[in-house]
Amino acid sequence: MITFLGTPAIDQVIGNQLDQIFSQDVDLTGHFYRGFPIISSSEGGIKLDALLCTQESGVSIIHFNNERIVSEDYIEHVDEVHLKICARLTELKELTKNRKLVVPVNSITFAPLVPVGFDEEACEAIQVCRTPEEVLLKVKSETLTQPELLKPTLSRLQSLSSLKKTKKRSYITKADSKGAVLKKLENELATLDVSQTRAVLENVDGVQRIRGLAGSGKTVVLARKVAHIHSQNPNWKIAVTFNSRSLKTQFKRLITQFYEDATGDLPDWDMINIIHAWGSPSNTGMYYEACCANNVKYYDYSAAKSLTSVYGQEFEAVCDLFLKQVTDIKHIYDLILIDEAQDFSSSFLKMCYLMLNEPKKLIYAYDELQNLGDSGMLSPDEIWGLDENGEPIVSFDKSAQDIILDICYRNPGSILTAAHALGFGIYHEPMIQMFDYPDLWGEIGYKVIEGELNENAHVRLSRSSHSSPALLKAHNTPEDILQVNKFNSLPEQAEWIAAQIDKNIKEDEILAGDILVIHPNAMRLRNEVGYLRNLLHERGIGTSIAGVTASPDEFFSDNSITFTSIYRAKGNEAAMVYIMHAEYCNAEYELSKKRNILFTAMTRTKAWLRICGVGQLFDGIVQEYNKVVEKGFSLEFRYPTEAERLKMKVVNRDMTKSEKRRVNAAKRSAENLSNLLDGEVNLEDIPDDLRKALLAKLSQGQ
Repeated sequence: MITFLGTPAIDQVIGNQLDQIFSQDVDLTGHFYRGFPIISSSEGGIKLDALLCTQESGVSIIHFNNERIVSEDYIEHVDEVHLKICARLTELKELTKNRKLVVPVNSITFAPLVPVGFDEEACEAIQVCRTPEEVLLKVKSETLTQPELLKPTLSRLQSLSSLKKTKKRSYITKADSKGAVLKKLENELATLDVSQTRAVLENVDGVQRIRGLAGSGKTVVLARKVAHIHSQNPNWKIAVTFNSRSLKTQFKRLITQFYEDATGDLPDWDMINIIHAWGSPSNTGMYYEACCANNVKYYDYSAAKSLTSVYGQEFEAVCDLFLKQVTDIKHIYDLILIDEAQDFSSSFLKMCYLMLNEPKKLIYAYDELQNLGDSGMLSPDEIWGLDENGEPIVSFDKSAQDIILDICYRNPGSILTAAHALGFGIYHEPMIQMFDYPDLWGEIGYKVIEGELNENAHVRLSRSSHSSPALLKAHNTPEDILQVNKFNSLPEQAEWIAAQIDKNIKEDEILAGDILVIHPNAMRLRNEVGYLRNLLHERGIGTSIAGVTASPDEFFSDNSITFTSIYRAKGNEAAMVYIMHAEYCNAEYELSKKRNILFTAMTRTKAWLRICGVGQLFDGIVQEYNKVVEKGFSLEFRYPTEAERLKMKVVNRDMTKSEKRRVNAAKRSAENLSNLLDGEVNLEDIPDDLRKALLAKLSQGQ
């Protein structure tokens, strides 16, 4: 079966003819790329008409010629493209033997208008075919004797094999150490899957959203997309924005490598702006740029606190105020890409949309459960609203506008399932949160193994082998991949983590830069990691706190353990992740928000995870995790009704400080009343009408 990728040109009639024949059962398995890849040449960047890569025939470069002649210049063009593709593949050692390319590369020209008998030597030089059937025969004339070479071939053509490894592991001495496992994982060549490739290549005039799990490659896809678009549209002004400052360095590195590999040149950074969402006079951002362009007062974080009483909603407040103050926003960009969109309010997304030139090309990527607030991702209608005719300003009518990345390449399947179980509170009583649409579970890579995915129905879900490749499973047991450990005191927790990290470095052959320690409460991070950092220092192990003792734009250091809050951890990954003080994620208030923090922290690991907590609050998380293990790392539950889901959102919502004070006061009053009724006051002493009113109120919560 042939999978078609990329959007065909509207005026390419002959391209459509090839689509038709390769859509049939042609006994070939592979990918048919349209307008991909971009390669550098003497003419500048060239976008290929078609590229067919199959297990049976290797690589077929297919050119489209609508002319009635074959010129010398055209022959030179075909030759140059052929040599460039061969040179690119030859750079990958796996595709050569004795310095010769072992994957066949065939150049074919589909030229239906060239008359039979025209300069046979010229036609033979570029393998002119006048019918789709002739093209198919030419493709099948070559044979790939090693079908397993298709994956590294795709990796090289997609420019993923060029991603430079950041860690040298020549020091490895043990064949079965964790360091040796990491070396094997890092040496495996990555390729873009079908959904990722669609996300990179398929563009629309308007808004496009990319939904993906943690570890599904959203950041790499966005960077690859920027490089691809910039190579074709060098005059477009492009912005890439995000919430985590440490993503800036990562985006710049990825875009540079992808673009340079494709074109041989460096990106034009005057046309690509990689900026934080908020920004400041010293470090520009989307909101700051919007204020400057529209002559509107800019609010920094300190000033923004005067606009809202809810911690964490300061940025939403400044964006809301901006939209109220400006009705005709100046256009700055031709394309804006937003990573981590689940962390942004509708006002920020709307502001970005209004900053665009027509046709408003905006791409936003998100993962619902990585939202570190209390609200889910809003629908397009809720974000952009309706026009004067009552029609949605933004709608997703085409499949290319709404792409789902359902394969998780970072997290082992057991960790991702446990993260979803704890994040949603599947085994918590009562359940903490749930998707509004049951089908979303299937879209993110779960399969039904019992029951059915309907409201109020019993269902049991598990990760499929397709959506969670067993990259680590062959090297480790589930118990070694994920551990949940309770401690009786804060010092005991710190001492255990310090001893484990020491073992990781000295026995497991893991580098300090492979290890990440996450504290879920950003407000208490600096005070509560001090003892652990001192213990590591005594063992000769360096540490840094991301954004505090290190640059805000840098996250990891090869020679030290990185400590971080979840807000800076987002968008990053590590081989070994320790979550300390995880009891915070089972605290009384705002459970949806705190469980989303736990989910996001758990999905930072690409190999091993240790969840640590102290005291009775942590017992609940331990019990829920034990239930996940008991269920064989599956999710079994009754799908809550719409009314139940609404109640979850109300109970677990974010609250202002005054709301929290009122709830605490009510709780104390209720506890006092309960104590009084235990002996000091008889029920009969409470007036009948008050008793009935209390019962009525309490019954509403049932």
